[in-house]
Amino acid sequence: MRLTRAGEYAIRALRFLASRPEARWFAIQEIAEAEDIPPQFLAKVMQRLAQTGLVQSACGKTGGYRLAKAPSEVALADVIVAMEGPISLNACLLYPQECRFSGECRMHPIWAEAQEAMLGVLKKYHLSEIVQEAKGSSRSRTPGRKVRPRVHGGQQA
Repeated sequence: MRLTRAGEYAIRALRFLASRPEARWFAIQEIAEAEDIPPQFLAKVMQRLAQTGLVQSACGKTGGYRLAKAPSEVALADVIVAMEGPISLNACLLYPQECRFSGECRMHPIWAEAQEAMLGVLKKYHLSEIVQEAKGSSRSRTPGRKVRPRVHGGQQA
């Protein structure tokens, strides 16, 4: 499975919305400029996110988009499935009835395990965990999460 640009842009747009504490609507142009996304493409992405209930949309001069749920309630898996459809490493996992080797294939359980591991990671992380903090922000990181110091040339930065 490969994440498309639409999936990547959806995550970036939702991260933008999740990082804004103001309770207001954000215009496509504002999100597009902040996240370096072509506005026409972003409009299609946001329309899909609205159809799947991840964002709310409002028309008019003061309209735009905002999150439909709290960032802590939106798993990355939700975003990817909304944009890409069901996550599947190969066709036999998505359509097992169509695989003529399903009864004898020794790869099937390996593919299934790999897919479950990937889904587990994507379900584990939520928008609240990928929000970019403003430079110089003193907000604390997620409790319990240890952040490793950056290492440059064998020395800690």
